[in-house]
Amino acid sequence: MTKALALDSYPPAAEEKAWQILEQMPAQDFYLAQNPQGLWQLCREGIKPLHIDFSGAHYRHRGGTEYLPKAFKGMAGGSIIDATAGWGRDAWLLAYRGFRLTLCERNPYLYILLKQAVEQARELPLTAAVAARIEIVHHDSRDFLTASGAQADAIYLDPMYPQRQKSAKVKKDMQILHALLGADAGEQSDNAQLLDSALNSGCPRIVVKRPHSAEHLGGIAPHHSIAAPNTRFDIYLSRI
Repeated sequence: MTKALALDSYPPAAEEKAWQILEQMPAQDFYLAQNPQGLWQLCREGIKPLHIDFSGAHYRHRGGTEYLPKAFKGMAGGSIIDATAGWGRDAWLLAYRGFRLTLCERNPYLYILLKQAVEQARELPLTAAVAARIEIVHHDSRDFLTASGAQADAIYLDPMYPQRQKSAKVKKDMQILHALLGADAGEQSDNAQLLDSALNSGCPRIVVKRPHSAEHLGGIAPHHSIAAPNTRFDIYLSRI
């Protein structure tokens, strides 16, 4: 039997809290502005304004040979906490495959963009059924996993890797994500703490996405891994 997360302690007021955090943040290069259609976009001088659109090609045109769903084999329709939501692409793929997703995002910019994208997708016939399987919470992932991790069937982590200097291989959206989240994004100590929170949460399965040749997160060997051409998925079982 799959589990259902109780999100009563994470109410819609979280969006108001996110806006309050943005108002209190020191002045920085990024800001949110509405386009002519009334959608919030992430803006910064020198880049094209960005918003998340789950009906776009980046989300819908995923091949049938994806490796990520294989990491959750045997838990069809199960509940997954995506504790590193980012742009929401992997979460959308998993929801498309029938899983129920709770996206946890601490950054207020990303939270607002993700929440807007899910609400918009629920209004479109093409995406409504998938979007109905996605919830968003604005919270520090480590605290959220401690409080709610045991309610999920699995936890998914795709921690940022320290940004490579002057590398043309780093996609532009990842460059923007690094810039948005700050210089500490991808710090191995923070990533190791996130894995530790997941392992101690009581959730039975934790899946960690890593570059193919990268060391194990926190130096902790997984129970097994699924190899993909450029990445791998390390699968851990709960310590509890």
